[in-house]
Amino acid sequence: MKRSLIVIDDFLDNPMPLRAAGLAQEYPEYDKKPPYPGRNSKYQQLINGLDQKMADVVGEPLVPVAGTAHGKFRLALEGDKGIHGVHIDNCHWTMILFLTLPEHCQGGTHLYRHKETGTDAVDPGNMAALGIDGQADFEEKFLFPQTNDASKWEEIMTIPMRFNRLMIFRPQQWHDAGISFGDCKENGRLIYLGSYNHAGY
Repeated sequence: MKRSLIVIDDFLDNPMPLRAAGLAQEYPEYDKKPPYPGRNSKYQQLINGLDQKMADVVGEPLVPVAGTAHGKFRLALEGDKGIHGVHIDNCHWTMILFLTLPEHCQGGTHLYRHKETGTDAVDPGNMAALGIDGQADFEEKFLFPQTNDASKWEEIMTIPMRFNRLMIFRPQQWHDAGISFGDCKENGRLIYLGSYNHAGY
């Protein structure tokens, strides 16, 4: 048995202080279009005990991935665009905690199947059978050229945005961030991020 997606509602006993911390953060503009819609917070906001809690949730020893947006907030407002639509993350687990208030929540995180290959994730066995030489080969032939072409992908699941909902999933699944919305921090798409690898990787 392999877990690939875990959703926990009402994750924090009191999510408002974390949301307030997110609203107080700076979200610097980028010099060029970013990989994904929105802007990351300038600073991390680490939560005592959260990394161990995530390890307990997935049942595996985990470590945060250096050089990522781990422990940062992301704010995505209406009109924000990124280079990539459908994509994967280069870590073993991605955590998202939704911090948008209920009255402003829209959309969610989408999972996809690639129509041409029938794949829904990086799977070396399946890719070898299709003549694809691993993740890098798939990215070059399919993912990067087709990332923003909706006709190439079938949406197979949406994890709806809900305030204080935490999702942690294996980000080798083809996915996107869903829609960006709002015109300010208070009503935009505000999330808190985590990126993890297996301990010892």
